[in-house]
Amino acid sequence: MPSRPVKKLSPVSVSRSQMRRDSEKAATRRLILETARAMFAREGYERTTMRAIADQIGYTATAIYHHFADKDTLMLELCALDFRELGAALASIGGITDPIERIMQMGRNYVRFALEHPEQFRFMFLIDRPMPSPEEVAPFDPGEGGYEFLLKAVIDALNAGRFRAEYTDADLLAQMLWSAMHGVATLHIATLQQKHEWLDVRDAETTAVALCTSLMRGLVRS
Repeated sequence: MPSRPVKKLSPVSVSRSQMRRDSEKAATRRLILETARAMFAREGYERTTMRAIADQIGYTATAIYHHFADKDTLMLELCALDFRELGAALASIGGITDPIERIMQMGRNYVRFALEHPEQFRFMFLIDRPMPSPEEVAPFDPGEGGYEFLLKAVIDALNAGRFRAEYTDADLLAQMLWSAMHGVATLHIATLQQKHEWLDVRDAETTAVALCTSLMRGLVRS
């Protein structure tokens, strides 16, 4: 009995098949990351298990471990992705030559990022989770960090003689400015609007601009 000839796949068919598998794998990976982020923010990092993440999306724990070795590995990739996105939101105004104006726009972008990405902001800043070291996130190439971008703008302003003479510590200035914008963002992200029924909460971006303007009046040479 003659054997059935084996059908050979063309290189194009193999390529399309591989592309489809790669696309499905990437989609699954995104789903795991997005589900984990939401659960970390809602349930807390310690209370969220890999099995719970798998149950949430209808996968087996084995399928989750196929993509991430453990919860810490998953958390590290989330950190890299989210801080990279924040860095991009801040660096988008890097072309502004005036360092004071750059700092002002940076503060507004920081608050806007928090409002547009509340789950990411909560995961990055408002939950108790392990803090990755620079060496741990380096393989993910998170890009220029938000704090480093702010610090550079502050140093540029100091070098240009824009701050008052008593302010010479670049890190102190950067942390003052960051704390102010972080406070506005946290006020609007960490607590629900219905918890402020006794308070007429102002628009977050308007508050951020007013606060940053007031700070600059006290810091910048007249």
